Amino acid sequence: MLGLRAVWPCRALLSCCLAGLLVGHAATALGSDKVVSRIAFGSCAKQQLPQPIWSSIGASRPDVFLFLGDAIYGDWDGANVFTPTPETLKRDWDALGAKPEFQKFHAKVPILATWDNHDYGKYDGGAEFTLKELSKQLFLDFFGEPDDSKRRSRPGIYHSKTFGPVGKRLQIILLDTRWFKSPYIKDTRSEEEKAKLNIRGQYLPNSAPEATLLGNGQWTWLEEELRKPADLRLIASSTQVIADEKGMEEWGNFPMERKRLFDLIKKTSAEGVIFLSGNVHYAEISASDEGPYRIRDFTSSGMTHSNPDYARMRNTRRLAGPFYELNFGLIEIDWEARPAPQIALKAIGADGSVAFEETLSLLDLR
Repeated sequence: MLGLRAVWPCRALLSCCLAGLLVGHAATALGSDKVVSRIAFGSCAKQQLPQPIWSSIGASRPDVFLFLGDAIYGDWDGANVFTPTPETLKRDWDALGAKPEFQKFHAKVPILATWDNHDYGKYDGGAEFTLKELSKQLFLDFFGEPDDSKRRSRPGIYHSKTFGPVGKRLQIILLDTRWFKSPYIKDTRSEEEKAKLNIRGQYLPNSAPEATLLGNGQWTWLEEELRKPADLRLIASSTQVIADEKGMEEWGNFPMERKRLFDLIKKTSAEGVIFLSGNVHYAEISASDEGPYRIRDFTSSGMTHSNPDYARMRNTRRLAGPFYELNFGLIEIDWEARPAPQIALKAIGADGSVAFEETLSLLDLR
């Protein structure tokens, strides 16, 4: 088994479960020269609940699965939010690793992952979380991150991987929206006021010049990544990038960071960008013209639970959805289509049926 580094005194207690080794083996089997044409993704899976959706995800035959956060609920006991300990975080990762459906799936399909608040370990948490170093080690060990990975040695867990030859080159960028995040500004309006606006209204935009979501180091890294050659780029964020009106956890809470992201895509002339996101317990596609071309944000959330009340919140940028039953996202790329590759974005229900879909050309992302 993989163990935590010596900085943690309870190494025997905190050794990582076998699931992490198997995920790591599957991930290494996906070489950078492979043409990737089927990408599944999802978020929000409570380890206390059954997880039959893994069978449907496996039946979609993905080349890779992207876990976009809340792979466990390490700060929630099934009824209440609590402050985790090293012991409880280890317990909850072990609970996911013990799920038979998950075991069967990850033995065959590579998994690339980032985190959201619950698997980070602090409800709506950010840079202030005192256990984040421990949480990072547990997370990376579980998902089989190699010992010499840059993710081990730098702050945060952001990561990228590129697959395929020229003309079929797919870049997957996994952002870390937790490690560096500044505090939210609470929305103190009454429930009645929020209901009239059709928002949840937990938070207000934080426009302070020093407020950050990604942190300076991650921004520098992201610019370098966007300058690398790629035909299609999937930028994964645990929270929604484009839908920014609900007052829930979303990039709209940091409007300067949100603008910086679109500006960076313009600055680097990065073509082929599609955002992927989770967090909200339903699925939808949103779009914005704030970048150099029309950019989509494909959201899939709710692998063990969903919330129709969240789905009813305001989103004037919605193109498709909402779908608020259990779901995962599937991206199918026809690299051979002419005059340019075609990309199908599909929200898939737990029974394997297509809830909604949108097809676009790579020419639309230039």
